[in-house]
Amino acid sequence: MLWIAAAFILSLRMPGANPEGALSVLMEPDGTGTWRMLIAQFEKENPDIPIQMVEGPPATNAREDLYAASFLSGKAGFDIVYCDVVWTAKFAAAGWLRDLTDRLSRQDLNDFLPQELEAGSYKGRVYRIPAFTDAGMLYYRKDLVESPPVTFDDLERQARQLQNGNRWGFLWQGKQYEGLTTVFLEILWGFGGEWIDAKTKQVYLDSREAVKALEFLKKTIGTISPPAVTSYIEEDTRTLFQAGRAVFLRNWPYVWTLVRESPVKDKVAFVPMVHAPEESSAATLGGWGFAVSETSSRVEDAWKFVKFITGTEQMKVMYERMGRIPSRRSLVPAEFVPIIEKARMRPAIPEYAQASDILQRWVSAALTGRPGCEEALKKAAEETRALLGHAK
Repeated sequence: MLWIAAAFILSLRMPGANPEGALSVLMEPDGTGTWRMLIAQFEKENPDIPIQMVEGPPATNAREDLYAASFLSGKAGFDIVYCDVVWTAKFAAAGWLRDLTDRLSRQDLNDFLPQELEAGSYKGRVYRIPAFTDAGMLYYRKDLVESPPVTFDDLERQARQLQNGNRWGFLWQGKQYEGLTTVFLEILWGFGGEWIDAKTKQVYLDSREAVKALEFLKKTIGTISPPAVTSYIEEDTRTLFQAGRAVFLRNWPYVWTLVRESPVKDKVAFVPMVHAPEESSAATLGGWGFAVSETSSRVEDAWKFVKFITGTEQMKVMYERMGRIPSRRSLVPAEFVPIIEKARMRPAIPEYAQASDILQRWVSAALTGRPGCEEALKKAAEETRALLGHAK
């Protein structure tokens, strides 16, 4: 994959690929045109700082590879990094990001969500400025569900009762990619389990709680969830849910904006993810922010853009046009507060990408066939401990 990424980066350096003097940033596909609009606003206010936005692939891990290839090439690549919450530790540990700690105002430090600031930090220093936050949540058809589920048993029972030949009970993201990690973690935490302790690097994947979590997901397949759920990503599940083809959906806050313009508008509500009795709900923390590349020769200009794009007014636009929840406490819509407050970080370790790959592979293997849940998690735990250099 990295050689493909390297070829892509090289193409950006071809004549005409980048306007002279422009700061470059690799972004997600700009389907709504919001990023172009905000960049145009910045350029209008700062005519001497043109921005070259490169639209990368929609898959997060593919864009991570592109950034990594850019840095590993040893040449000046992107000036600004559009950074996922789980990239910070890896990129900062590698020396690819500028330390922005001393550039943050006291007002910003107090206004940004604490968990988003933490997700943008490495060894106590801030490298990524939050733009918007994410947290997994459970959507449901309020015209069908009398009382939303609280526990896993509630969810399974209601899904069975309310599904029929035209709609499934429960949709979630089961493809082997980062989305599967986020779903599994919410189930794992809901059973009281843990994955990796970021401080001690202890691994808990072979625990009783982890086995229960994987067994729960596996038994939904073909019963309350479609057999093809193991190939679904966010948009697959959103499309089905909006078409009235499911009772419950696990997804992110962006769906709330889109579902209100769908055939099931006014029929949908959301609650925190369910959990086991005597345990508590937990959402996987997501979100994106902006960082300044260590290779950029125009640090002050890059910082000016980062400060602009993570400003209050820009966050309001992101929410109104894209459904992205602002990462400032003062802007989080009240209905999302109970879920955002319970959002939990994935382990902030430089080896995160490899650890997540291990988890995805073994969870996917158990969901789609052999081995069994207990054996798969045992293998995942062994590989993760080997990766982190931590014996049991």
